[in-house]
Amino acid sequence: MKPSHLPLLLLALGLSTTASAQPDTRFNVQLFRPSGAPQDLVVVMQSRPLSHLSVAGGPYFSYSLNPLTLVPEGGDLGKISLVGNRLQLDAMASVGLFDWAEVGVDMPLILAQGGQNLEVIGTEGSVESFVLGDLRLTGKVAIPGLRRPAEGKGFGAALTLNVSFPTGAQDAFAGDGEMTWAPGLVLDYRFGNGILLALNGGFWKRPDHVFNGASVGDMMPFGVGTEVPLLRGSGITAVGMVHGAVGLEKLPDEPRQVPAELLLGLRWYSSTGLTFTFGGGAGCGCSLASPTLSLFTSIIWVPAKTREWEALERFKDPPEPTPPPPPPVDPDGDSVIGGGDLCPDVAGPVGNSGCPDTDRDGDAVVDRLDKCPDQPAGSRGRDGCPLARRDGNKIVILEQVNFATDQDVILSESFPILEEVARVMNENPEVDRILVEGHTDARASDAYNLDLSKRRAASVVRFLIESGVAAERLCSQGFGRSKPLADNATEEGMALNRRVEFTIQPPSEGPRPPCPDEALDKKLKRSRPKLLTPKEKAPAPAPKK
Repeated sequence: MKPSHLPLLLLALGLSTTASAQPDTRFNVQLFRPSGAPQDLVVVMQSRPLSHLSVAGGPYFSYSLNPLTLVPEGGDLGKISLVGNRLQLDAMASVGLFDWAEVGVDMPLILAQGGQNLEVIGTEGSVESFVLGDLRLTGKVAIPGLRRPAEGKGFGAALTLNVSFPTGAQDAFAGDGEMTWAPGLVLDYRFGNGILLALNGGFWKRPDHVFNGASVGDMMPFGVGTEVPLLRGSGITAVGMVHGAVGLEKLPDEPRQVPAELLLGLRWYSSTGLTFTFGGGAGCGCSLASPTLSLFTSIIWVPAKTREWEALERFKDPPEPTPPPPPPVDPDGDSVIGGGDLCPDVAGPVGNSGCPDTDRDGDAVVDRLDKCPDQPAGSRGRDGCPLARRDGNKIVILEQVNFATDQDVILSESFPILEEVARVMNENPEVDRILVEGHTDARASDAYNLDLSKRRAASVVRFLIESGVAAERLCSQGFGRSKPLADNATEEGMALNRRVEFTIQPPSEGPRPPCPDEALDKKLKRSRPKLLTPKEKAPAPAPKK
């Protein structure tokens, strides 16, 4: 044996668990497995399939430095690059079906590769060059409800399947020696500004290999990628991705194999249908098959005037954003515009939603300001309401009936109010009878207030009779201070409690029942009290009683 071969022999004895036994089985070390669609993120798929019957194809060139390196225990002889470099061509083609699915093929060819002597793993010489890799078929199907159209934005999702056939040279670390398959899931989101975020995950069924004391078998591939438009109108974007696989098999006391790498690149969607992509990156150094350096470039061609070519052109030149709606017009010139104008062709005030004011009762108070729009206010009304009006079982008056202090004498300032009450009764002959109620505040005794309220209610009845209301339609009753409306502890409350009310009585069948204060009514009919005017007696502005 030559002396120069002694170190390699010792290294082989140290690396092999069986010394002169059979060498470890070899596997496919290629981590870079590109996707052939023009908008896929190199090794990370996007969810959108190619447009129906659109085809895409072209070469992917990749160069990796130290894709397979051994580190001997103790490290006396340094790292051994079994595959020190590799230049690979992936010839790829894809076709879209029904805008829902995409199928493709990838034929890898190792154009050149080299490394140190393989004597350490039982083979003389360096790794073989110019060999085939494992033929790979790819498929993608959009998930219903999450299919993002070519020009669309938002979420997208798809199911994928890769199947590799053992056409590669396993001895050259270009194949796994058996058929492998890898189902997966793609989730992504395309923003309105063209940015794409994509997430890939799945399962990779591989044959079990033990190489250099490390287990290589089933794995869980993963990938996260993005595309960011730089000059979108010119079709220039930046791409970036992290991809790799987590080994599911490992030997005791063996670190888990997680080959992964970071890649960055630039892309140009040309109007000729050619998409150029180039870039590079580095591996994590956490696996046998993580390259130190990676470079890649591709030329993917989509025939012009196909639906996919049109989709790429729309991506470069997205439709103009929807212009804001024109400002609302005001055809009737009333300064009420848009949907706020309920009468757009007829001018009207803002307070009436742009419609002309109406006056149903014809009292010159428009309905939107008229508190009684169906009853004319007359010359003495207020806020569109007459001084007296029928409201349910009441005749409501706007102003209180005022009397001389501690007397049953009606002041002349209240004559118009009572005349309006008489008018309402005469205009409503169906009203069989009303009860005139007298009420006082809480000052003085109950007996005094009851007597005063009876006399005041009787005075009002007498006034209505003299104003033309039939006597049999009128009754009076005094309640004294028994039914206050407000707190008698305040002047405001006492003023509200000193009042006269007019309550419409239900119609009676047969003879009318006697009035509550009938005796007093008869007395007043014989002798009507004198009605003082303000000139004859000027009462206080706010009468105490």
